[in-house]
Amino acid sequence: MVDCVFGALGTQSDNGTMHFEAMLELLSTWSHFDDYWFKNQQKLDLRDAQTKIAALKAAKRNHIDAARKRADEQRAKSAAREERHKSLDDMRQDFYGVFMESRTPQSRGYAFERFLGRMARFFGLQVTNAFRIKGTQIDGTVKYDGENYNIEAKWEHQLMSDEPLLVFCRKLEINMHGRGIFISINGYSPLALNMLERAGVKNAVLMDGEDITLILNEMVSLPEALDKKVRAAQTQGKFYIHPITGENKIKGQFQRSV
Repeated sequence: MVDCVFGALGTQSDNGTMHFEAMLELLSTWSHFDDYWFKNQQKLDLRDAQTKIAALKAAKRNHIDAARKRADEQRAKSAAREERHKSLDDMRQDFYGVFMESRTPQSRGYAFERFLGRMARFFGLQVTNAFRIKGTQIDGTVKYDGENYNIEAKWEHQLMSDEPLLVFCRKLEINMHGRGIFISINGYSPLALNMLERAGVKNAVLMDGEDITLILNEMVSLPEALDKKVRAAQTQGKFYIHPITGENKIKGQFQRSV
């Protein structure tokens, strides 16, 4: 008979959930033990029945607690995702605000400083030195994968020339195990890239506005982008690659300059 009942419940549109929960509630709170079966006929043991009902009640309570815990965890994950998306949305607004607004080089530098620091911390990178402005240049250090990286970034309208890159690479050479990340929002001139390639740069990787846009649009995370770029530099000698495809972006630069 029990099999028939549960079989019938299973055919319901809600799989009998409502009726099953109602039966479970009634059974787990059962308090009437008819004397006819428990005393007169002695076919049922009162202590055994009470023990089993107590066990059913405890199991029901544990099931509810576990379900509530799962629901709380799911809500927490949803809230974390919403907060993450909100933070990324805010950073996108900050980034495009710097991109769209007419600013002096100094004010643009301050805005970019705040953005880079916020983005680094958002992705769990330890900012060991505060970003600081030198004109439109931003110097700072972030810790990634156990290594400290010197950061230098420029937000200029033209392609980056070779001189700032050479100065940056020289700075790295005088530091113990110096490593660096150079960010030029509008990319690099073919001359600058050719110069770095001929110099055989091994301690720096390059980023540009496309990289940051892909990161803000959640196509790739900052740690993932850095991991791919650093690995390409260490294993292939490529210091300027696409953060998703791994394609060497130097070729693209030369093709555009033809």
